[in-house]
Amino acid sequence: MNRNNVISRLLAASCLVALAGCAPDTVEQETEALGTREQAELGYNPGAGWNLVWQDEFDGTSLNTNNWTVLTSNWDPVTNNCNFGTGELEFPRAQNVTVGGGKLVLTAERTSDNPVDSRCTGYGPRSFYSGRIHTKGKVERQYGKIAASIKIPSGYGMWPAFWTLGANISNVGWPSSGEIDILEWTSNEPTWMKSATHWYNGGQADWGTGQSGGYNLADSFHTYEVEWTASSMVFRLDGNIVGGTYYHNETEFQQPHYLILNLALGGNWYGNPSPASIALPAGTKKTMEVEWVRWYQQGGSSGVSLTNPGFESGMTGWATWSPNGTEAADLSETYNGGHSGAYHLTHWNNASPFEVWTYQTRTGLATGNYKVRAWVRKGGGFDLARLQAKTCGSCGPVFTDLGTYGNWTLVETPAIYVSGGNLELGFHTRASAGNSGNYIHMDDVELIRL
Repeated sequence: MNRNNVISRLLAASCLVALAGCAPDTVEQETEALGTREQAELGYNPGAGWNLVWQDEFDGTSLNTNNWTVLTSNWDPVTNNCNFGTGELEFPRAQNVTVGGGKLVLTAERTSDNPVDSRCTGYGPRSFYSGRIHTKGKVERQYGKIAASIKIPSGYGMWPAFWTLGANISNVGWPSSGEIDILEWTSNEPTWMKSATHWYNGGQADWGTGQSGGYNLADSFHTYEVEWTASSMVFRLDGNIVGGTYYHNETEFQQPHYLILNLALGGNWYGNPSPASIALPAGTKKTMEVEWVRWYQQGGSSGVSLTNPGFESGMTGWATWSPNGTEAADLSETYNGGHSGAYHLTHWNNASPFEVWTYQTRTGLATGNYKVRAWVRKGGGFDLARLQAKTCGSCGPVFTDLGTYGNWTLVETPAIYVSGGNLELGFHTRASAGNSGNYIHMDDVELIRL
């Protein structure tokens, strides 16, 4: 969501390309709806060349906590701020996040409980309960087509949002992490889907777009999406392109992002209205409902199978090389479980230095570009820690240096061109001293043909 009332300046087509100089929204009570277009259980086709790599269909009776984390106060432990940097009036809590009937439901309601987090006492108590969830440390990907079927609530002060933040936000802060706002909605312009990006360029930098669908978006399901590549972003409402294309080369958008869904109330987009003016009387509730969220990537799963990619069968299918006889530093284990299943690969030696290359060789590959993806959790210091791929044993690799990840994080190599049919892929690590605090856990390896 925008941090300094940027998207509130999107009032007319002249404001869509450059945000600077547009006047802020006039805060008015919502007028009569322009007519809703009822939809439910929406179908969706991402188009040719897009393959589904992650999804949550919200089946069952509870939120899948392997995918999502629920916020439980107006202090955000990821971004380390109060009221989410936008002066919102809600206090998120678990009771207001439910799953049932094939839908995720985020519920907003007025409260007289005066909830306040001790870290946010200077901001006063909150006037509403609501729901807010994110995938930080659980689902983090780079590029692709991100889409959702969402029903947003009508009413003055409702601020539903579907958006992303850069996975490195805890280290670099906002806006250096980058932000992609797929959907934001305000009752002042009920037919409009607003979208934006934010990044750092000597200070906060912003780009925004939006478009009217010609019908009130509230109280019925619609599809909202962004198609994100290394050089552009295209936003769509119900399959139709929204506004202009964002062309970019910022580093903030060349890294994995995670997803956020939330139902905010009030805040700076509405000009910081009083709680009394929000169209949510005591004893009533308003909901943001989500049928599904899906992440597609071009090429997707290439159909290149790996042996035992999740290490559920020990080290079966994986070879090990070491220049100094320390192959035993790699092992399949159940300690703390895996990203999926019980097992994962660990590179670790409590007492001694080690260097080890755990790899699988694929042959007969079609000529083309490939990437290797894997889920990683890592702590401590290493001289070398890489996910890598190379076309022969003596060839130079393409690789991604592994950072510190307290939670399971998806990483991928740069693209590597395969012309001879062969590829070695896996993990190469080296530690110059034994240290019980050092560990690298690796799981769910994929070979992707682009």
